[in-house]
Amino acid sequence: MKIGKIIVAAFFAAGALSFASAATAEVNFKRCAACHGLKAEKVPPGGTIATATVSKEELKKSLKAYKTNKEFGGKMKATMQLQVKPFTEEDLDALADYIFTNFHVEK
Repeated sequence: MKIGKIIVAAFFAAGALSFASAATAEVNFKRCAACHGLKAEKVPPGGTIATATVSKEELKKSLKAYKTNKEFGGKMKATMQLQVKPFTEEDLDALADYIFTNFHVEK
């Protein structure tokens, strides 16, 4: 019986963590809206594509590259590097998931 309770508790904890990540990602996206639009629909200054049209995998890859690869990006890479600097890899994954889930549109 104890094992069953532990398993149930683990599922609830995982769900709460997932909810916390989604809520945090929503707050974190507010940093993006000035350049990318309230629905990630704008082509940002110096950019070539609206974020809302990018795949989830490409969003994750790009966000992490801005954080780890100082050579990655275009004209505004320094701005993007500063924006992602405080985030963990998990934060960036959650942010990409949030953007894709809430704003993605096909090109």
